[in-house]
Amino acid sequence: MSLTEIAEKASQSFFGWLVITFAGGAMWVVRRVFTNQKQIEMLQREIEMRDGRREEDRQMMLDIRSDVKELRRDFSQKG
Repeated sequence: MSLTEIAEKASQSFFGWLVITFAGGAMWVVRRVFTNQKQIEMLQREIEMRDGRREEDRQMMLDIRSDVKELRRDFSQKG
């Protein structure tokens, strides 16, 4: 085997590893982006659920306040 043949095989091997490395890096980035997108979607759903619960709680508090006002008015009229 001559020196040029050895250099050619080494360069092919180097470029092969270089291509594999870039392909692996690209796959990692794509996987990371999709994973982050899925997490973002999950967080958005959770925020929407919390907003719904918060609105229900606000409505319940308004109902309780109106009930308390009504009770106070009833007690003040009887007393």
